[in-house]
Amino acid sequence: MALRCSILGIAGYLMVACSGQQVQEKLQPSARALQPTVSAFECGSERVKSTIASCRAEGGHYGRCAIVASRAGVSDATACYSYASKIHRRREQLVGQEDQLDAEMRYLQDVNGDTEGLNAELSGKIGEATARTDAGVESLAQGEMTQSELAQLRAILDNEVSFAQHQLDAASSELQAAEQYRSRQPAPTRAALDAEIDRLQALLNEARRQTTALIAQRGRI
Repeated sequence: MALRCSILGIAGYLMVACSGQQVQEKLQPSARALQPTVSAFECGSERVKSTIASCRAEGGHYGRCAIVASRAGVSDATACYSYASKIHRRREQLVGQEDQLDAEMRYLQDVNGDTEGLNAELSGKIGEATARTDAGVESLAQGEMTQSELAQLRAILDNEVSFAQHQLDAASSELQAAEQYRSRQPAPTRAALDAEIDRLQALLNEARRQTTALIAQRGRI
């Protein structure tokens, strides 16, 4: 009995027959295909890699498989990148307590925890982008990838970079706000804030490094 499965893709619901027969080579291009839509298929690089490998095993060429493995879209990126929304909620909870040192310290500690999580998310995104880009580069080298597939893959990677940059901007704003808060405090209070602000700076530096690495993957294709 032929095993069949469906994979949510960037052009609505993209159905892929998981049988021993070769995967259908042509995509159905559309206006929406060039701006990838939601498909909460996965948020981890290992799933992207395994999906590409499965697609290849079933006869799909690299270019198609890189796109089939995609789930990059506005809602999906929101689900996989939780940082900016978390920060927004924390900022709302801080309203009315901005002048309380204890509240500000707890806030900064929570922001630092969130920023650590952002770096973990970015690391996974780099893995995803690398897996897709590797497949795309191989496809181009073998002359398999169509212009439509290339445009879709680039749109996927552009979307990933855009949402990563949005998270990075949110982290940068948090550091700026924390530094401004510290500058208004007397010396003993500033000393109490130093450790958390220094930690946020280090975490932000790491987020910037990882965002640059993600952009570098986009530059390969």
